[in-house]
Amino acid sequence: MNKHDAMFKEVFSHKEIAKSFLENNIPKEALDTIDIDNMELSRDSFENEELKETFSDLIYSTKINGRDVYICFLYEHKSYRDKLTAFQLNKYILEIWIETIQKQEKEELPIILPLVVYHGTRDWNIRTDLRDMIPDFYSLPSYFQERIPVFKYDLYNIGESGEDNFGKYTKLAAMMLTAFKFSHEEDIEIVLEEFLLVTHDAMKEKDTDELTYFIRIYLNYIQQTHRDISEDELIEKIKKIEGKEAIKVSILDKIEKEGIEKGIAQGRQEGRQEGRQEERRIIARTLLKEGAEIALVVKATGLSKKEIEKLKKEV
Repeated sequence: MNKHDAMFKEVFSHKEIAKSFLENNIPKEALDTIDIDNMELSRDSFENEELKETFSDLIYSTKINGRDVYICFLYEHKSYRDKLTAFQLNKYILEIWIETIQKQEKEELPIILPLVVYHGTRDWNIRTDLRDMIPDFYSLPSYFQERIPVFKYDLYNIGESGEDNFGKYTKLAAMMLTAFKFSHEEDIEIVLEEFLLVTHDAMKEKDTDELTYFIRIYLNYIQQTHRDISEDELIEKIKKIEGKEAIKVSILDKIEKEGIEKGIAQGRQEGRQEGRQEERRIIARTLLKEGAEIALVVKATGLSKKEIEKLKKEV
């Protein structure tokens, strides 16, 4: 799973964020029919191997006027715009329906609402309605219109969303969506300034513990998308930026301390592993001095044949 996929699943698996996204992107007349307060994360994926090349997905289940519905958040992670997206989405829905009939042995199909999330650097100028790809579709006799398979999906381009759009979301949702929006920004100073602004807003809604959790996710994503900077360097840069009071220094100190403790623990673990390796080498040298065959030493110690041969030259 790449860094963007992992971030997408981490963010949209939080019901509060998914709910805020729906409330601000689904028309009111449709939203009013959805039991949004009782939607639950149904599964973290319905991808088959072919669709993994195109989408990552998260599926919430709830009701629309008492009927089952799957709300599918699909993250488009190709580096280019694919004209086949509508067909791939159609296939995605058909496979869910096929599973409903074959594996769940149901005769009624659930409603499926696909929401495509995109944050690429290029405009999405691909048709999202198959009817627009059929010349003069709407002038065809109703007989043909009713029998031609049609499909339409909604696309949400986070990269094109401005501050006004993010202002509609909960402060937490706006904070995490901003992470996506600026993931392609090369100037780390701009990235961190935006991070400070949205974090400051989120502090108005969230307590320190919960906010720390999401800040850690955000900082990790910045580090993943800007490989030339470490988490420690990120924190130091944030502390030096004018207006750093926008985020509690105690939060940064807590994250920094946890990072140090994690490093110490990892160091201890690596030390123990190296100690066990050295014990195996000592046993190997002893066996080799006694004239044991290389194959026997490999089996007895678990070391590789190449390393045993190297040790034999040293004995």
